[in-house]
Amino acid sequence: MVPAEDQGTVRREVPGERRGKLSLSEDSLRELAGLALRVEALFGSVPQDIEWAVADGKLYLLQARPMTGLPPAPPKDVSWEPPIPGTKWVRRQVAENMPEPLSPLFEELYVKKGLEDAVNGVWEMAEWKGDPEEVYDRPMYTTVNGYAYSRAAIKRSWKSAQIIMGIFATVYVRTFRRGISLWTEDFLPPYLATMERWKAVDPKTAPDEQLLEGVRELSYAEALYWYGTTIALALAKVSDVILNRFLATVVRRKGITSALFLRGFPTKAVEAEAELEAIAEQIRGSRGLRDLVSTTPAGQLLEALEAIPAGRPVQERLRLYLDRYGHLVYNLDFVEPTQAEAPMPVLMSLKALVRRRDLTPSAPLPGAGRGEDEGSTFPRGEGGRGARSDALARQAEMARQRDEMVERTARSLDPLRRRLFLKILRWAQRLTPYREEALFYLGSAWPPLRRLALELGRRLAESGSLARPDDVFFLESAELAEAIRALAAGRFRPDFLRLTRERRDLRTARKRLHPPAAVPPGTGLKFGPIDLSGLETQKRNTGAGPVLSGFAVSPGQVTAPASVILSPADFHKMEPGTILVCPTTTPAWTPLFAQARGLVTDIGGVAAHGSIVAREYGIPAVMGTGNGTQRIGHGQPVTVDGDAGTVTLVDKD
Repeated sequence: MVPAEDQGTVRREVPGERRGKLSLSEDSLRELAGLALRVEALFGSVPQDIEWAVADGKLYLLQARPMTGLPPAPPKDVSWEPPIPGTKWVRRQVAENMPEPLSPLFEELYVKKGLEDAVNGVWEMAEWKGDPEEVYDRPMYTTVNGYAYSRAAIKRSWKSAQIIMGIFATVYVRTFRRGISLWTEDFLPPYLATMERWKAVDPKTAPDEQLLEGVRELSYAEALYWYGTTIALALAKVSDVILNRFLATVVRRKGITSALFLRGFPTKAVEAEAELEAIAEQIRGSRGLRDLVSTTPAGQLLEALEAIPAGRPVQERLRLYLDRYGHLVYNLDFVEPTQAEAPMPVLMSLKALVRRRDLTPSAPLPGAGRGEDEGSTFPRGEGGRGARSDALARQAEMARQRDEMVERTARSLDPLRRRLFLKILRWAQRLTPYREEALFYLGSAWPPLRRLALELGRRLAESGSLARPDDVFFLESAELAEAIRALAAGRFRPDFLRLTRERRDLRTARKRLHPPAAVPPGTGLKFGPIDLSGLETQKRNTGAGPVLSGFAVSPGQVTAPASVILSPADFHKMEPGTILVCPTTTPAWTPLFAQARGLVTDIGGVAAHGSIVAREYGIPAVMGTGNGTQRIGHGQPVTVDGDAGTVTLVDKD
């Protein structure tokens, strides 16, 4: 790679007093706005990409050309009606990991087939002999305008009530007795075994039919694993809720919530952050590497490191990092690349870590005491200096604060209540770490699935049935089977070119919609006669007023500007020291937390990924606001109250 300086680029430091000032004067901005209006008047309704320059105080129009890359307009006359008259649907649980409209192949294989069939598999593994359809109406999962929803209620009949009581008396008791071992022994091993078996298949030499079979089988394995995670998540969530209720009714101290007692544990997120810190320290050990990483855009960083001998060891460490954590998904829909395929947030975080260490190489953790970093070191980098892990130091400090809080709370209670408190606490603390552990493996089937699917797509694109390999995700499995048969006969399917283009454009247009929490509106979650609205994952906020309500999931208060990140395509907009505002988060979003001072989401509850990670990063979080990304503008100052579960829009003045 040719250095930027050799291409005519000149770097000049901007004086500190000018860094917060506008590059253009108010008069220049008015002149630029007037120029844009004249261009608009000239070209009418055709959007123009305008290039301009200022030289010697004079504004010049360089060129104006039609914008061809605009996204399709959102669909018109959209209604959010149940797909089956009289049914009720909610966006919760697995839908939290599907923030965007689904691709056709994922909708078919994972949602409408995988999840539905997996229900039967779970019943078999739980040794329940009944028929799930005696309790649940089918389908249990569907889409409305492309967005995933789950059914909000079960059948109302005396027979279903009897079955439910039988389930509670047998299956649920057995599940709670076995606890986490049901996930670790019955669900996780076969899931990982299926993944490894298909990873061993070489997509280049596998027959077309085998490629499609792998996509089907991995989709089902992932769906079955999801149900396995719900066991770990449910147990942890129940213990969390019981602890929180105990604190609210017995301790009754303002700001005392379960979150203060359930953080500071080792997690995969902390491990990943610590590994990235070690790589950043290795980079800082070499001035040349430090300058390279600081000046190279994140999207070009891997290639830049590969291009120089000193950068290759760092590039290799990044490859190993992505081998371990790269299966993490931004979106559970396998149409989207995994973190290994699109490592932009990892590379952005790495650049931020290098720069942060340059600015404050020995800044202590706020509130940290002496000796907190003992044992928290990594192998020495090129510069020969040991690396202190801020991630591990932060975890240790939170663990210390957690244990102090336990001791103070226990001392404040009488012997009977103290004994009950410690019993509930030990139960919750034993189960809590498994939430993040279970979610860590979510999406592990997608890297081998995407390799198989994209190889099939490549073959179909070469034959003329598809325009590009990833169009494979916009056909259903029966249509792919037809395309495979045409390929075997030396023919192609030109009709699939049109079909995949139309479906892709529709999905892109639907991304501009905002799905409601329930269809029809006002629907609550019910399990027979039991109202479970408290377990929903979205509040119903109005479109007016300065205060949004959500779920208080990570304690503390903070006021800062918002970085509104709607999808991985917006990750470059994340500003360090801001509030991360997004539809939801999945494990691949975790690197953004290191730059955030708080978190606000549209969807998600106490057991969601974002709530777990926010606690470990020690940032206030309010989840499930419903319309936070609509109400909060990028750069808008907001106050996040993780104790009260509110988000307040602050006047910019």
